[in-house]
Amino acid sequence: MRGIFQKFARDEGRPQFTIDCPAINANSIKVQVKACALSLIDSKVLLELFKKTPQSEYPVGQEIAGIVIETGEAVTAVTSGDRVAGLLPLDSTVSGCGEFCVFHEYDVVKIPDSIEFSNAAATLKDGIKAYTALHYNAHVCSGDTVLILDGATSFGSMAVQLAICWGAKVLTTASDEEEKRYLESLVPAPAQVIELSGKSDFLVGAVLDETGGLGVDCVIDNGVHMFTSEEDSRILVDEMRHPLPSKYDIISSLAVGGRWVTSQFDLQLDPPNSEMLYLKGASVSYLFEHVWTMSAGQQGRYQHILLDLMDKVAHNVLRVNINKTVSFEKTVETLRRLSDIRIGKAVTLL
Repeated sequence: MRGIFQKFARDEGRPQFTIDCPAINANSIKVQVKACALSLIDSKVLLELFKKTPQSEYPVGQEIAGIVIETGEAVTAVTSGDRVAGLLPLDSTVSGCGEFCVFHEYDVVKIPDSIEFSNAAATLKDGIKAYTALHYNAHVCSGDTVLILDGATSFGSMAVQLAICWGAKVLTTASDEEEKRYLESLVPAPAQVIELSGKSDFLVGAVLDETGGLGVDCVIDNGVHMFTSEEDSRILVDEMRHPLPSKYDIISSLAVGGRWVTSQFDLQLDPPNSEMLYLKGASVSYLFEHVWTMSAGQQGRYQHILLDLMDKVAHNVLRVNINKTVSFEKTVETLRRLSDIRIGKAVTLL
């Protein structure tokens, strides 16, 4: 059995990938991996999670679809031969990006025969993240107006489609003409696609024009411009490849009682930012999709999310955009260039 792991070497700018074999324990299920959607966890998040018990290497690939080939004695939810999909926990010792992987039985759900393994795998992480942001963090309901930043990314497109499905009016952003064309091709399409083209200061005006000066009920970001000084901002603009909104832009776009859902784990709010949020009666919540698999306290809700996502994919309510598929042998090369893929998802097929 093979699996791909990453090491964060102090003298290396990028993760290094080595091959190892996953182990199985008596209380788990072994899955023959058919597809693994590719994404990398921020090294700072992993190092913080394992601060007390640092690891020499971390598994690569959490978004898995495959066939159950072996079950433990206590397993009742699935049986050998079932088609399943699931998200490996971040503290898993096995790599999902390989021939086989090991799951807890409640970390997977059965998938219908009508769903291809690649589509099931590509739905998982971004679908769970979008579901968590919209339903559990922002409590979005029919009639709300939602601003989703970077709507053409794999997470953004899932969030756009889910929000529209639930009756929300969706505004989203694109960083270039290609992303804008993709977003406008969605059926149904978002109410407005705001092309930033390197100028995030255009965002607030476009949002207020579309909402009659009221602002949106919810903003879901994909990163935030953290710096406020002119010099720091200039350095960041030179380094970043796609525009990021500032904290001021996001808060200014919120309506009274608005909700800001952020993926920026090191977000720092300055006193003027807090004052603006206070005067609007607005709130900030943090989005971390792996929280579901890091604790056993909410497994019922997590199972519901997975089942609902698979049902929506089976009925074409959610349309998965796969940018490219690669073989196991080319996975390492693809992972090193993963940041170049803005639209859609990369998937390893085995």
